[in-house]
Amino acid sequence: MVIISCFPRTEAQLREIVALLKAAGLFDQYNEQAHGESVLLSVHTRTFEEREKVKDILEQTGIVELMYSDETAA
Repeated sequence: MVIISCFPRTEAQLREIVALLKAAGLFDQYNEQAHGESVLLSVHTRTFEEREKVKDILEQTGIVELMYSDETAA
Protein backbone atom coordinates (compact mmCIF):
# COMPACT_ATOMS: atom_id res chain seq x y z
CA MET A 1 0.00 0.00 0.00
CA VAL A 2 1.36 3.41 -0.98
CA ILE A 3 0.35 6.51 0.94
CA ILE A 4 0.24 9.79 -0.96
CA SER A 5 0.31 12.85 1.30
CA CYS A 6 0.20 16.61 0.86
CA PHE A 7 -0.40 19.85 2.72
CA PRO A 8 -3.35 21.73 1.14
CA ARG A 9 -2.80 25.50 1.30
CA THR A 10 -6.34 26.44 2.33
CA GLU A 11 -9.41 24.93 3.93
CA ALA A 12 -11.27 25.41 0.63
CA GLN A 13 -8.59 23.47 -1.25
CA LEU A 14 -8.76 20.68 1.34
CA ARG A 15 -12.58 20.47 1.04
CA GLU A 16 -12.33 20.37 -2.77
CA ILE A 17 -9.82 17.50 -2.62
CA VAL A 18 -11.96 15.57 -0.14
CA ALA A 19 -15.07 16.01 -2.32
CA LEU A 20 -13.20 14.72 -5.38
CA LEU A 21 -11.76 11.77 -3.44
CA LYS A 22 -15.26 10.84 -2.29
CA ALA A 23 -16.63 11.19 -5.83
CA ALA A 24 -13.83 8.87 -7.05
CA GLY A 25 -14.87 6.21 -4.54
CA LEU A 26 -11.93 6.78 -2.21
CA PHE A 27 -14.06 8.08 0.68
CA ASP A 28 -12.73 5.58 3.22
CA GLN A 29 -9.07 5.77 2.22
CA TYR A 30 -7.97 9.22 3.38
CA ASN A 31 -7.34 10.94 6.68
CA GLU A 32 -6.53 14.41 7.85
CA GLN A 33 -4.05 15.22 10.61
CA ALA A 34 -3.29 18.64 12.07
CA HIS A 35 0.35 19.73 11.96
CA GLY A 36 0.52 23.09 13.66
CA GLU A 37 -1.29 25.57 11.41
CA SER A 38 -1.41 23.08 8.50
CA VAL A 39 -3.35 19.93 7.77
CA LEU A 40 -1.66 16.83 6.37
CA LEU A 41 -3.94 14.92 4.01
CA SER A 42 -2.94 11.29 3.45
CA VAL A 43 -4.57 8.92 0.98
CA HIS A 44 -3.99 5.16 1.22
CA THR A 45 -3.84 3.59 -2.24
CA ARG A 46 -3.88 -0.12 -3.00
CA THR A 47 -3.44 -0.20 -6.77
CA PHE A 48 -1.67 1.67 -9.54
CA GLU A 49 -5.05 2.92 -10.78
CA GLU A 50 -5.87 4.40 -7.36
CA ARG A 51 -2.47 6.11 -7.22
CA GLU A 52 -3.02 7.66 -10.65
CA LYS A 53 -6.52 8.77 -9.67
CA VAL A 54 -5.22 10.44 -6.50
CA LYS A 55 -2.33 12.14 -8.34
CA ASP A 56 -4.78 13.46 -10.96
CA ILE A 57 -7.12 14.83 -8.26
CA LEU A 58 -4.27 16.54 -6.42
CA GLU A 59 -2.84 18.05 -9.61
CA GLN A 60 -6.33 19.22 -10.65
CA THR A 61 -6.72 21.06 -7.34
CA GLY A 62 -3.33 22.77 -7.56
CA ILE A 63 -1.20 20.52 -5.34
CA VAL A 64 2.30 20.22 -6.77
CA GLU A 65 4.28 18.79 -3.86
CA LEU A 66 3.40 15.20 -3.03
CA MET A 67 4.98 12.90 -0.48
CA TYR A 68 4.99 9.15 -0.93
CA SER A 69 5.47 6.39 1.60
CA ASP A 70 5.25 2.66 1.14
CA GLU A 71 3.40 1.06 4.03
CA THR A 72 4.42 -2.42 2.88
CA ALA A 73 8.17 -1.73 3.08
CA ALA A 74 9.97 -3.56 5.82
